[in-house]
Amino acid sequence: MANTVHQQLDLFGLPITEKSSPKKKSTPASVKTQKIEQPAQVVYANEQIVVKLKKEEGKRGRKSFKEIDAAVDLIEVPDEQTLSQKLYYSISEVAGWFKVNTSLLRYWENEFDILQPRKTRKGDRLFRVEDIKNLQLIYFLLRQRKFSIEGAKAYLKSNKQKIDKETKLINTLTGLKEFLLALKASLNN
Repeated sequence: MANTVHQQLDLFGLPITEKSSPKKKSTPASVKTQKIEQPAQVVYANEQIVVKLKKEEGKRGRKSFKEIDAAVDLIEVPDEQTLSQKLYYSISEVAGWFKVNTSLLRYWENEFDILQPRKTRKGDRLFRVEDIKNLQLIYFLLRQRKFSIEGAKAYLKSNKQKIDKETKLINTLTGLKEFLLALKASLNN
């Protein structure tokens, strides 16, 4: 009988060679990697890849309660004299003053009966001065006093005059606060 040699085959029917450690992928000699210490947004770069950090300004999705609380004092609604210069304001202008999305204003319009902006034939919403004042009331109840939508509706129905006084007082106090902060800043310089 002739000597037969048996070869061990792997799972795919290929002959098994001696076991060796897996080879590390080597980069071609022409590709040189280097870390670039430029602006903060570039973390790593070479001839083929550039890694950048995203800016946190354009955060998507719902804001956290902490972010909402921080933004409550930052609304920039003009005073009554400035508001009375124009008859109507667009929804984007009003949303910019309150630092909210236009979709939130449309939602509040559906939820609250006191908010009735005019609509053009095209469907664009135009806010009057009284609508902006009502938005201030709604914003005050929902964002500062932390009412739910249903709670704010009920409170507006029963305490409309009281809430008007409270918002006027708050507007006066925030104006005083801004004046004092500006005075403090001028004294420090």
